[in-house]
Amino acid sequence: MKLVHEDLNCAIMSNESLFTEWIIESPDYFSKFLDELWKQCENGTGHYVLSDDEKELDIRKNIELIFQPFAIDLNDKRILGKLYVELEQLAHSEQFFVRTQEITQYILEYVLELEQRTDYILQTENDLDLTMVLKSLSVKYEIMEESYLEKLVQYIKITSQLLKKKLYVFVNIRSYLTDEKMNLLIKEMMYQEIHILFIENQERSCLEGGIRYIIDADGCEIQ
Repeated sequence: MKLVHEDLNCAIMSNESLFTEWIIESPDYFSKFLDELWKQCENGTGHYVLSDDEKELDIRKNIELIFQPFAIDLNDKRILGKLYVELEQLAHSEQFFVRTQEITQYILEYVLELEQRTDYILQTENDLDLTMVLKSLSVKYEIMEESYLEKLVQYIKITSQLLKKKLYVFVNIRSYLTDEKMNLLIKEMMYQEIHILFIENQERSCLEGGIRYIIDADGCEIQ
């Protein structure tokens, strides 16, 4: 995984490591590069280029940018939308096809019985909209009472699987996690072969196994 910006002489991320710590000491540069990355994640236009094995990737689809780690939502609309699609595909797979048809027929017969108890003439569709059923049942991920780090790891697992995210960008996460917890997070993500970019506004102790890229207060690049 490689991430570059046309205004920088060095690559922000390279294929040499699964994670990079990008330290931007100047507030002006920090806000400039972060604001542009956020906008590019939203609308796709900007000067960052993400690639994998020389193939350019759509930044909107492949980068998950996390500004507020405490605000992550395991049940946001993007995640639930993909979850419902996956469950609906499973319901119509060979394994569950017959059972899905039986349930559909049972529901149609039930609606017919309800109709017969009224003065109305009703019309129904023969196909069951499973997505609407899942929404009406409020199907979602169960949020357990767990530590912040465990919740973050679960969020990464879910979004990488459902949303196919390839690069996770954390902004100033070292303000929330100790070095020990940072190493646990890195270990978990490297086990899943997920690429990570930590963007920090100040230099801290080195994290083992990654690459450190610094833009100092004067705008000089140090790698």
